[in-house]
Amino acid sequence: MKNTVYLASLHARFQLLEAFRIPISIVMSLISPTIGLLFFVLPQQSSGSSSDAVTKAVIALVIFGVMVNSLFHFAVEISQARERPWGSYTRSLPVGQNSILLSYLLSSGVLSLISVIPLVTMAILLTNASMQLGEFVIGLTLLIITSIPFMLLGVVIGYFTVSKAAVAIVQILMLIFAFGGGLFIPPGTFNELFNTISYWLPSRSSLEIISWGTGINHDIPYEGLIGWSLWMIFFITIITIRLKNEADREY
Repeated sequence: MKNTVYLASLHARFQLLEAFRIPISIVMSLISPTIGLLFFVLPQQSSGSSSDAVTKAVIALVIFGVMVNSLFHFAVEISQARERPWGSYTRSLPVGQNSILLSYLLSSGVLSLISVIPLVTMAILLTNASMQLGEFVIGLTLLIITSIPFMLLGVVIGYFTVSKAAVAIVQILMLIFAFGGGLFIPPGTFNELFNTISYWLPSRSSLEIISWGTGINHDIPYEGLIGWSLWMIFFITIITIRLKNEADREY
């Protein structure tokens, strides 16, 4: 276990160094959620939306930022690594894939947190969104937990597609999750059928769970908890089977 964590931290450090060597990728990660704040949240505030509504809109954009970083980082990085000769070589080493997956989790987590810092800062300065310190800590914890399905989905895409296809698939899923999950459009405006479908998306599950944990929604989000659990089981099962089949083929 100790060796796995060490290898994962070492791999994650080199991934972050490689990411920071291309500043435009970091800049785009910072800009995307912030643009959403300017065009989606501030107009709501000027039209007289309540503090809770604005806070929930900010939460939705935070989820969007983490989701985009997780999907792109895992899907594209894994698919590109598998296409390189070095990736084929590392898969043949007797260290397993756990350390590699953990390294992606660490590096993706750091990049995701970086992406939401300017968004949260602007929300504090420019909006009437409000949250107590305890609620903020709970919300951050739930954000980390509910972002796991996005990371696992990125892993699935990375292991089953080539890099060019991974980019296209992630872009499509990003829009589906953003609009269908209520991140860009308030879920309260959905009709009954679309609202039911929306609960099956991991983005909607994340939004409902975090909104409940931070006290904005008071009803326990049973649909969100069930959806999150099912996505976790589904993705973990697929990844486990894929890694086992790949290990059998390599050795």
